[in-house]
Amino acid sequence: MNDAASDIATPKPLSKRAQANREKIFLAAITLIRERGYDAVTMSDIAKAAGVARASVFNHFPAKLAFLGEWFERFTYQVIEQAKAQTSNSCRARLGFLLDALAAGAEANREIIVHIASLAMGHGPLAATESELDDALQIHFLELIEAGQANGEIRADVNPGFLADLFVALLTVTAHDWVNRGQETDFSKDLSDRFDALFSGVAK
Repeated sequence: MNDAASDIATPKPLSKRAQANREKIFLAAITLIRERGYDAVTMSDIAKAAGVARASVFNHFPAKLAFLGEWFERFTYQVIEQAKAQTSNSCRARLGFLLDALAAGAEANREIIVHIASLAMGHGPLAATESELDDALQIHFLELIEAGQANGEIRADVNPGFLADLFVALLTVTAHDWVNRGQETDFSKDLSDRFDALFSGVAK
């Protein structure tokens, strides 16, 4: 790749001021979406709440959908980092913490999660984002499972990659079931019950 093409492909980092404005816009958008619902919020509303010009909102977030995608990424990676910081030696406890934190975050942000789930289905506009985050979760599940096999909690004959995929599928299916049922069920309990059933089948 020549130098000119490289300059085009690599975006310049934001200045501190631009980064601060971007964060202000993001937080204003998420606050409004939580208060009013995704469909009721416009880019003009976000600009007004953030105290910036409407053009500034589009400069950082070209479409309203981008706010959901970024929130989804931030939320998932934040939970993964929190899970990595757990000091328990128990694989089951660490897996449980991760799933509990994901469920609690979903229940606390129902309005956002409902739209993310609908937009991630099939070939929806957030499907690629969900796939990327599923991969990140799969990597963390795999690390925990391998640690569980090393300490004797999980059977050594279980394929760790296959089991990590099952945990991702369990999370995704339970989340979509919860959304499709109008969030009338207890997401945390459903996820915990399914996790217990799956883990008991591979525990040593």
